[in-house]
Amino acid sequence: MDTIGNSLAFGILILISIVFFRTKYYLTKASKYYRISLLLSFLTAIISTARLETVRLSTTPEWLVVGITTVEFFIVFILTSIMTFYLASKITEHILEENTLRPAKIVLVANASVFSLAVIINIRYRYIFDVVDGSFVNGPLAFLPYLIIIPQFILVALYCLQYRKTLNQKILFALIESVFIIGFCLGAKFIYDVSVLAFTLSLIQLVFLLDFQRQKMGVNSVTKLNDGRSFFSELEKRIKKDSDFKVYLIWIENFRIIKQNYGQKIGDEALYRFASSLDRLFLNSSAFHMYGTNFTLIVDNKSSDINYTDKLLEFLDAGLTIDKKELKLDYIVAEHTWMQDEPNTDAFYEKLEYAASIAKENHNRFITYTLDLEIARLRKKYLINRMQKVSSEEGFEIWFQPIFSNSQNGFFSAEVLLRLKEKNGSFISPAEFIPIAEKTGQINAITWFVIEETCRALSEIAEFDGIRASINLPMLHLVDPSFEDRLNKIVDKYKISHDRISFEFTERVILDDLDVAEKNMCRLTKSGYSFYLDDFGVGYSNFNCVLRLPLKTVKLDMTLTATAETLEKNHNLVCILTDLFHDMGLTVTAEGAETYEQIELLREYGVDNIQGYYYAKPMPVKKAAEFFKNNK
Repeated sequence: MDTIGNSLAFGILILISIVFFRTKYYLTKASKYYRISLLLSFLTAIISTARLETVRLSTTPEWLVVGITTVEFFIVFILTSIMTFYLASKITEHILEENTLRPAKIVLVANASVFSLAVIINIRYRYIFDVVDGSFVNGPLAFLPYLIIIPQFILVALYCLQYRKTLNQKILFALIESVFIIGFCLGAKFIYDVSVLAFTLSLIQLVFLLDFQRQKMGVNSVTKLNDGRSFFSELEKRIKKDSDFKVYLIWIENFRIIKQNYGQKIGDEALYRFASSLDRLFLNSSAFHMYGTNFTLIVDNKSSDINYTDKLLEFLDAGLTIDKKELKLDYIVAEHTWMQDEPNTDAFYEKLEYAASIAKENHNRFITYTLDLEIARLRKKYLINRMQKVSSEEGFEIWFQPIFSNSQNGFFSAEVLLRLKEKNGSFISPAEFIPIAEKTGQINAITWFVIEETCRALSEIAEFDGIRASINLPMLHLVDPSFEDRLNKIVDKYKISHDRISFEFTERVILDDLDVAEKNMCRLTKSGYSFYLDDFGVGYSNFNCVLRLPLKTVKLDMTLTATAETLEKNHNLVCILTDLFHDMGLTVTAEGAETYEQIELLREYGVDNIQGYYYAKPMPVKKAAEFFKNNK
């Protein structure tokens, strides 16, 4: 009978696997726990069969039977724990809050500890099973392997109770069916004394496959709206029909805050109520729940009597009322009307997302996709593609802007700047491509390119002998503990003294991680590198950065030194700042000096170094080398 049960288990699991892997379900992130549980179910059936065969052989050593059975118990427990976690993740898959699965992890770890201890103790005291004269004998607690799933089912039941408002009925039915299966198999176990463990688990896997993996595709389980896949399908149909329509992309920014302030119940109710109202807002529209709290609304343009935009914004401004609580919605809406030259659904949606991101950057609630936005979007895509490969061959060049030292009456340092050259010889401004590189993560490769090329120039060009170079450093490197090792490898490769390399940064990029930046900067300073605080005098101008960080120089922003008239107005401020920084042991560099009058005033104020067009504009490496040769 035991062999028959295991054989049936193998057959069911093989059938499940064939059905499961013929669909696309196994490609989804949520199915990873199910895939693992399938594998462990097979392993359970194999080990159970191996245990039965070893027991039948009278020559099998006792330790082997005990070992195989112990491994079987552990695998079964891991399997049921994974299945429990899978259930919990399915129940909470729509929940926006973080750490919803943390209670499940704690309970499962605690349960695992207790069970592991019990099985280990059994090796010595044999209260779960024993081997007597080569025969397998159940102990007084032989039912324990079947009871280990009870705490797990209680955990799942509590999750169902907590999220009952939005609980998918498929999950509830699967749980009820699983309870009946376990009850039936336990009855068979104690009435007929047969091993049905593998068979029980295979039946539960079948229930999960039928009830979960066969859920209706394309419908969000919480809001009941069609999802993103349905949206793109509908969009493609409308484009093929050449119909006249517009689409609204709606980002609700504060649903998470609503949940935090009013609780899970009201938060879920608000999400459902909003989706339901949005879907019924217009007779000739279709609403879709894309992901998270992002929605789209497709509206026919056939009727010119309705101002869809005004009505939609009026609806969003009205907010929601739940349990006598007035909930205001913080939203961003992007609108785009389909045109006949847009056959690509992905490109259409990309335009909507781009428009929404621009609205968010500019703190606007509503935006319409226009020709100007199209030009800006295409320009951004072009720059992203241009920066895919950061190398001299792709047009990247480092330039130097010499800095005049008043104390040494000469040029002994320079700021390193980056240029991106077009094929026609023109240059793309760093002010245009650097912000894009920072957002896309391409700034990492760009920074290392600048460091490498700077070290190469300082090492290989004789005219740069003794010249110090300062490089702009983004935040991700200031807080990266591995930055120093890679930096040292490059600098040491070119045999450059560390004190010839300085890094500039603005306080704007460092305030969020000041503690981490301070720690890493102190370590780099001990290695010989130095740091400049750039653009002081704009933004926060927070003296906390100056007091805490290991700085060598503070660079006064050009807004303080832009003209001689400005300098005269800021006379007291520039003098006070210069004296203050000197008292702190720092040098002061003034940026943006363009006239002789500015130079004279800055010298009078005691500024140590001056950087600006009066002395030198940024220039390519070869011209900079010639400049230093002639002006040392």
